[in-house]
This record gives sequence, structure tokens and C-alpha cells, in this order.
Amino acid sequence: MNVLIVDDSSAVQLLLLARLRSWGHTATLASDGVDGWEKVRLATYDLVISDWDMPKMDGLELCRRIRHHSFAQYVYVILCTAKDQKSDIITGMEAGADDFITKPIDFAELRVRVSAAQRLMNLQSELASQNQNLRKLNSELMEAYNRIERDLEAAAATQIRLLPKIYDLHPRVRLDWLFMPCRFLAGDMLNYFMADDRHLVFYHLDVSGHGIPAALLSVTLSKTLIPLPGSPSIRSNSLDGRLELVSPPDVMAELNSRFQAEDDTYFTMIYGILDVFTRELRFCQAGHPAPVLIRRHSAPAVLGKGGFPVGMVPGMTYEEVRLEMQAGDRLILYSDGLSECENAAGIRYEQERLMEMLDQNRDGSLEALMNGIREALGAWRGQAEFADDVSVLAFECV
Repeated sequence: MNVLIVDDSSAVQLLLLARLRSWGHTATLASDGVDGWEKVRLATYDLVISDWDMPKMDGLELCRRIRHHSFAQYVYVILCTAKDQKSDIITGMEAGADDFITKPIDFAELRVRVSAAQRLMNLQSELASQNQNLRKLNSELMEAYNRIERDLEAAAATQIRLLPKIYDLHPRVRLDWLFMPCRFLAGDMLNYFMADDRHLVFYHLDVSGHGIPAALLSVTLSKTLIPLPGSPSIRSNSLDGRLELVSPPDVMAELNSRFQAEDDTYFTMIYGILDVFTRELRFCQAGHPAPVLIRRHSAPAVLGKGGFPVGMVPGMTYEEVRLEMQAGDRLILYSDGLSECENAAGIRYEQERLMEMLDQNRDGSLEALMNGIREALGAWRGQAEFADDVSVLAFECV
């Protein structure tokens, strides 16, 4: 250790200097408290051994100054004194002394006390090293977290780009959607496209779980359902080789066959086809919340019977729902993040509340209706983030 000896007696200084050096320590001398204070401020000392009674500045004042000063490391202080009353020890401790040794000095006792100080300083050094390593590790973790966050933001932007554009896809149908992920990435996915000049294909799905695994599966499903050779949504006619649309139950059964998971991952889904000229609607529901039909002169009604989620049980079959839509009719598809959205009191939004809101806003445009859903759900949730992904797909026959 680097030790500062503060004593107004030259004889005591030399004795302490010789013993400390023989014990393997480096020692520096100071003639009184003022000299000791100047030295301790200008250099780094592990231990100060100071006399209590000295001219100009005594050991108590030196202790106080050391304790009130901000040093890079802790300075251990041993006071040498002939005082041995309990009140004297209390006074010294209150001034900031760590230990005491009585005069005349017993050097065997002093060596033990210096060794105790060294153990403490070694521990301090180890803790400082550990803290430095922890700060470095924390900095590396923060850098990694920021990098992951940037990557997730980029992935989320890519996922958003997979969603369909809101535009006039066909003059006989209007479409709109909402997409509000609970985090960067979502397990929800929706899409629609004209398979030919008269058939609108649409789907809305929700992968179980959250985060990256759910988002990866939702993106995979989005790519799988693109109407290209190999997609379950189209197949080649055995007679003339022309591509034709696959019925919604067969599409769902094929997806169930392809995406049997070993980790209990599954997804709910609605897949449908609308003939924009006859307005015949065919769709299949697989464990997804029931869609809501809003006819022009009727209260909103729930369609479908539920069905079984995709990817849980091999060999499942699915039922098709058929109905004739009319001009002005609307179909609303949504994920369970909407109906299960909780307010501050822990009360869910529920389907009934959604039905009331849709009925109250039925006379406005489709865009106004979707904005109404967004505002109603935001007001219901309050300031808290959504606990689950929320997405809505809606279309209106013209």
C-alpha cells in the first residue's frame, strides 16, 4: 500500500517509516496536519496513519477534511493517540477515523491493523475492477440492445410494407384496414388481391404468441398465400392447365397440413372469396373471431361458427359459409386483440361493445368507420400500450 505518515515527532516518523517499509509498503512523511492535508490532496494514498494531537491541524481535523473531500478511491485512516476513553473513540469515529492504535505504539498490533486496512483496500480494488467490468458489460449490452431495437424497427417497417395498399382495387368494392401491433413486430397479418377480373381474395390471420416467432410465421404465411404456382390458393385445372381458385375450406385444410408445428404454435384465420359482380361471398373461419356483417338497413350481425385453429390437429376439415351481399353491405374482420383489449380497470372491450360502436357509425364512409374503431379503442385502452396486436380488415360492396 501507499501510506502517508502524519506526525510532528521525527522519532515516531522514522520508526513508522522503517517498519512500514520492512512490511513491504511505500511510505511518505508529513510533519503535521497541514502538511499531511496538502500531501493527501496531491497524491494517491491507500492509508493515512496520523497522530491525534499535532500543532496547526490535529488528526481529527485531518480526518474530517479527508472524509469531506471527493477522492478517486477510499482513504483508510488510523489515528494514533494516548486517549483511550470510550468518548474519545466515538469522537474519532465521528470525525472519520477507521481504526485506532494507542501510544506508545505496539508494532505487532500496528502490523495487524495495517493488514486489516490492506484487506479492505484490496477488496475495494476488486470491487472497483468488478464495477468497471460491469460498466463495460452494461455498455456492451446497451449497444447490443440498441442494435436489436434498430433491427426490429427495420423488420417492422418491412412487415408493414407487406400489407396491402389502400386504394380502389376494383370499382365494385371498397377496402380499408387498421394495423396496430403491440410491439415492433406483429403476429397479425391481412391481405387482399384480385385473383382475376371478378374475384376478390382476402384473408385475416392471427398467429399465437407475440414477438419475433409470431411475426416470422405471419410473414411466411403472407408469402405462402401469394397467388403463384405452389400456393394453396390456386391450382392448375387438370383439363386445360389453367389456374383456378381453390375453395376456402380446401385452402384452410392445405395450410393446416403444411403448418403442423411441434412447439404448439398455431394461428387463427378467415379466408374468403368475393365475386364482385354477383356479390356472392364464400369464406372459411378457423378459430378466428367471427366477422361482422353490416347490411344497409339491418343491425350488425355475426357470421360463422368458429372453426378450429390452423396447425394444432392434423387432418382437420373446415366448413364454408356462403351468402349474397348487396350494394352498401360491409364485412368487418378483426383479431382478438380488439375484443380482448382491456381498459385501466381490466374490463375487456368485448364483441358486444364493438357491435354497438359499428351500429352507431354505420352511416358514415368506410374510412370514417375505421377511424371510429381506432379512436374508440384508443379511448378504451387509455395511455397504456396494447397488450396484443390489433388489426381490422373491412370491405364494402358497391
